[in-house]
Amino acid sequence: MDGKKTNKKDTNVILYPGLVKRLIEKGMDALKAKDATAAYNHFLTAEQYEPDHPQVRFGKVLSLVELGRLEEAVTHTSALLNEGIGEYYDNLQVHISLLVQLGHYQEVVDMLEAVLSENNVPAQFAESFYQLLHFSRQMIDDSVLLANIDDETMNESQDDEQSVIQEISNDLKSGSIEIQWKALQVLKDRPYKDALEVLVTYIEDSQKDWLLRSFALEILHTKNYHAEVYIKKSTKEQKVIPSQLKAVNEQPFAVEVKEALQDSLEHKDPLLKEMAEQIGGLHLFAWYPFIPTPENASLWAAVYHLLASERLGLDESISEIADLYSTDDEALEKRAREVAKLEEKVFEAYTHFMQ
Repeated sequence: MDGKKTNKKDTNVILYPGLVKRLIEKGMDALKAKDATAAYNHFLTAEQYEPDHPQVRFGKVLSLVELGRLEEAVTHTSALLNEGIGEYYDNLQVHISLLVQLGHYQEVVDMLEAVLSENNVPAQFAESFYQLLHFSRQMIDDSVLLANIDDETMNESQDDEQSVIQEISNDLKSGSIEIQWKALQVLKDRPYKDALEVLVTYIEDSQKDWLLRSFALEILHTKNYHAEVYIKKSTKEQKVIPSQLKAVNEQPFAVEVKEALQDSLEHKDPLLKEMAEQIGGLHLFAWYPFIPTPENASLWAAVYHLLASERLGLDESISEIADLYSTDDEALEKRAREVAKLEEKVFEAYTHFMQ
């Protein structure tokens, strides 16, 4: 024995060239197959051999996100940024997205204000960062305002619940989206049975914001409201029983759309998939409890893909995306413009719904 230590990492690389590459492939395959635990283990093994490999480190983050371990995932994205591993802005976008999901809005504001002040953010990231900065600032302001309103409402309700309900009813008739939103939040968190009819009246008013009416309908669902409620959006109308409705993300059509996006983008571009799902979630929630026409999940998945691609500044043509989802170019472009138009219409309410 010459006393020289054997390097396990070097030995394995010599015995099995391409081991790390193969582990990365297996990890990504496992993610695509929805086996996040197996994926995490593959990336963890690969990390023993190449601890600074960008794909290995990023794969760990994706696995942790799928496992619901967001706090742990955000510590890894923070490390990637601090250590300069991988593409900086790609890592920053994932890091910011995780902070938003965790509700760390002040941290998002502090970080994005510093990054955007440098005026050298690539165009494909700048728009998304500005939107997230605006949203996080709004959420910070809203949390303070809502806390004040809740405290006042609690004190009043102890004296006279009916007067509180009347005040909420008046707020829901206000022309301000912000006041309506806060009134709905109060109703959501309070056991006011007499206020349920106030919600019904709000939902049945077709002039009110689509998103807020969807939220009000969701409140009735959580409160197990059994009576019929009439709702109309655009040319669609029907009577529904809120207690019998499924949540938007549990509706078969929404599941089918999400699966189409996952099949096309999960392995190719997880960030694009996430943004497409957010756009789709907003659009489907705005239409809730209806399904947008035509009821073609592949077409709408293509629409959300196209809009997400445009917002990220990616170089994808309408024809390429249409082919990917086996849909028509003209139909894809037409529906994408419809979604963008609806987003403009409900944008003020949308800033309260991001999650």
